[in-house]
Formats: sequence, structure tokens, C-alpha cells
Amino acid sequence: MIINGLCADYGSRYCPCILAETGGCVVCSQVNGKDFCDCKASGGICVKEELLRNGGKARPGRETYACEVTTVMHGEGLVFLRVQVPPMLESEVKRPGGFVFVRRQDASSWYDVPISVQYEEMNVGTIGMTILLRGVKTLPFREIAAGDTLLVRGPYMNGLLGLQQLEMQQAGRCLVLAKGIGLLPSVSVARYLQSRRNEVAVCVDEGGFPASIQKFCLDLFELSYEPLTLLDAEGRLSVEVRRRIERFATDGGELIHVGASEYVIRLVADYLASIGRLDVRLSACNNARMCCGEGVCGACTEVTADKRVIHHCKEQVNVRKI
Repeated sequence: MIINGLCADYGSRYCPCILAETGGCVVCSQVNGKDFCDCKASGGICVKEELLRNGGKARPGRETYACEVTTVMHGEGLVFLRVQVPPMLESEVKRPGGFVFVRRQDASSWYDVPISVQYEEMNVGTIGMTILLRGVKTLPFREIAAGDTLLVRGPYMNGLLGLQQLEMQQAGRCLVLAKGIGLLPSVSVARYLQSRRNEVAVCVDEGGFPASIQKFCLDLFELSYEPLTLLDAEGRLSVEVRRRIERFATDGGELIHVGASEYVIRLVADYLASIGRLDVRLSACNNARMCCGEGVCGACTEVTADKRVIHHCKEQVNVRKI
């Protein structure tokens, strides 16, 4: 359960983290130097008290595990890996929003890659991940084979926005809109929603994303889909997707998950507002800005109108306002 909508790590074994130690906690105002408490924590855990108990230091961060690759499946420009992982890592990362950082043990580069976890419940003791072979970080996975060792760091839990919306969604109707690389984490969202007795329709913008990759991912997780162009030539929501969304909302649809860029997410949120359907809940992929996963590097930060710094890799923000 996500206890607090502000920080994915709040109350976990990684809290307080290095941000609390250095005065940049997402939750606690007193840790950040204020004289009074105005935190929004709702889980009954005081970050300042936990920090003091720990001698003013952050708790140990995520571990890096040496994991054996058990299955390798190659597609056009991608590789799907199934990796043997420790039970604790498996149980924590096999939830919506779960992801890990990975790199090859024998690679000369020390850079690792954030990858969303894809899984089926019957594959106990392993996690799956699909890696697109696009650049310096991912090309070392081109020659990986079963039996090789993969360095896996995790778990990280903020790979999706709107986690609370997903967790409360049961026995209803859901719509998944996916485009490009956003398809990869969206397949796990669709499977999760199905496991909670929801009727899930998956629409995929085939666009410039290789058709073989789409088929590979959807077939792998036994998901049927309908092709649907999300954007028109002017970069607006296409007529087809607007009709699809309006029909979904009119027919009692409860939740839309958008596995696409922040731009598309905003367009979907704005369109729902324009037709007066704010009752339809939203969740979305959060991979556009992911870098270190710890809120430290600053690559994912955003300054709000009230001058607050948001760390997108750690904070659950309102999908309608990203």
C-alpha cells in the first residue's frame, strides 16, 4: 500500500533517505530547517524522529545484487531478460510502479539503466524486463546470454504516477493508452488491473515504434489490443482518441492509464477536463525524467509555482498537473 502520496519511499526501510540527511526531505519540514511541523505525512511516521534515532544519518540505500540471467529472448532492436532475484527484491518490485537499475557485470561502463519490471505471477523467484537497444547504456546488453550475471539495483517504486488510483481500482472498466516506449511498463499495468477483476481495453499507437517490438511485448503477456493514433498531424489529440475517451467515460469507464510522453499525458488530462469528466481517474508512466531514482542528481526536479522543488523520481504528483 502507498501510505503517503508525497514520497514513494516514505515509511519504507529506505526512510529517512539521503535527502533527509542533507535537509531536502520531500515530506518533513523540520528536517528541512523549519521551526514547526507542516508535513503532510499520513502514515503515522515522523521522519525527523526516525532520523534522530538513526544518529542523524540516512538509512542504507538500495543494494546492488549480482543476479543470474535465466532467459534471453531477442527481438528487433530489443532483448527480453528474465533474471533470478532475491525474494525480498522480488516481492517489493513486483508491484505497480516497480523498477530497477541494471547493468552488465562484465561491461566496462559503470552506467546503469532504469528498467520497468514486467512479470507474471507464476514465474516465482524471477523478474522480467525488456531493454531497447538504443544507446551507450543499453547496447552492452546486445550480446547477453543465459547464465550471464546482471547487476540489479533496487527496488524503486515510483515508475508510475497515480499509484493510489491504480490500487483502489477494482471490478470496473479501464482504458490503457500506450505509445512508443511507454508500452513497456503499461503491459504490467494492464495485467495488474486485470488481476483486480477489471475489464481492460488496451489501445496502442503503432506510430514509428517498431511493430515487431509491440507484437513481442503484447504477445509475451497475452494482451490483445486495438491500434489507435493518439496525435494528429498538428500534435493534438486525434479525433479517434477523443471519441474513444468520450465513449469510454460515457459508458461508465473509471480509470485511464496513459503510457506515453508527458505531452500526451497532459493532453489526455486536459481533454477529460474539457468534457467535464474529472470523475475519470488517471494514472501514467513516469519514465520521462527518470535518472538516478534517489532525488539526488536533479535531472528530474521541477520548481512549482509556490517555489517548491519536486523530485519526480520520488514524489507522487497529481497526474492532471504534471
